[in-house]
Amino acid sequence: MTVQPLLLPPGARLVHIGPHKTGSTAIQVALQEARTDLAAHGVHYATGRRHRPDKAGWALGLKGSPAGSTRPPRERWDELVQQVAEAGEQRVCISNEDFGRATKAQAEEIVTAFEPERVHVVAVARRLDRYLPSQWQERVKAGDRRSFEDWLRVVMDRDNPEKNWDRHNVWFSHDVARLVNRWVKVVGPERFTLIVSDESDRVLLPHTFEDLLGLPQDTLKSHPTRSNRGLSWAETELVRCVNESVAEHGWSRPERRRFVKQGVLKDMASRPAPAGPKSPPFPAWALDQLRELSERRVEQIQTSGVRIVGDPESMRLPDDVPVAAGPADAPGVSGDVAAAAVAAVIRVALAQGDESGDSAGDEDGD
Repeated sequence: MTVQPLLLPPGARLVHIGPHKTGSTAIQVALQEARTDLAAHGVHYATGRRHRPDKAGWALGLKGSPAGSTRPPRERWDELVQQVAEAGEQRVCISNEDFGRATKAQAEEIVTAFEPERVHVVAVARRLDRYLPSQWQERVKAGDRRSFEDWLRVVMDRDNPEKNWDRHNVWFSHDVARLVNRWVKVVGPERFTLIVSDESDRVLLPHTFEDLLGLPQDTLKSHPTRSNRGLSWAETELVRCVNESVAEHGWSRPERRRFVKQGVLKDMASRPAPAGPKSPPFPAWALDQLRELSERRVEQIQTSGVRIVGDPESMRLPDDVPVAAGPADAPGVSGDVAAAAVAAVIRVALAQGDESGDSAGDEDGD
């Protein structure tokens, strides 16, 4: 349900804060690809050198940068702020899911930089049984070796007073009540729109952005080849097993990044998802907790006082969420998927050899 007209006034700065794993990449790519059409309707998409201003956010101190990377210079943030200012009376959209990780102080700095009286914030809430498997998959892609259940035991232990990075990473931006509260304290409830994601309605997200920015319907189109395609459960388990092997053999982080991220994962992303379940089933103990959390989220959304797009009731878990009766065995990958993964690693290794000049011909002196 839409509780009031969504169109923002001319000169508005629409700050999309994600959070991560809520369809941000698809929206960002759609905005980037439609920049010419946006300009014709008085809208500017402010970004960096990619589909989102990630390095500008990291320069500000936001979390989300790759492990081991250095903080970009402050100039990257200043460049983004200048780009927004130069847009004048155009409506501007700034989309970065790392904004969802901002502390209240960082949120204040972001809003101040984009002129508080112009800023409107938009965020997306996603059903927990959809979000958590997706986030576990991201951790595996980053090198995690834990099974879905082992990872869940850590992140679902929300009452544990001991600080844990995984729990913080999951709940800091996906505790809807706290996320909304952090930003509402800065912009007020009348300047905050919460989109309640509906996995069965693929146009809800782009159409809402079009309504906010005053764009004709279907200006923002899907670009599947550039979206962040998730892995199947079998693919994720293959990568997790590779992570275990990599750790056993003492590979360095750069080595894993080169062969697994640039080899295996890049190759998987270029191919259609194989048949089979996308996500693992939930253990019964976790599903009980998720149902309780989801009921609470519905109430929190309904009483948040912000503009709501979508149906808060859709945040409840359906009865058909897959549940594991015991330890869940992942389906095996097909021979084609496994062979493609091996071939991808070989390609990276051969390319590295070519770059260093260590070819077989050189060694033989022919």
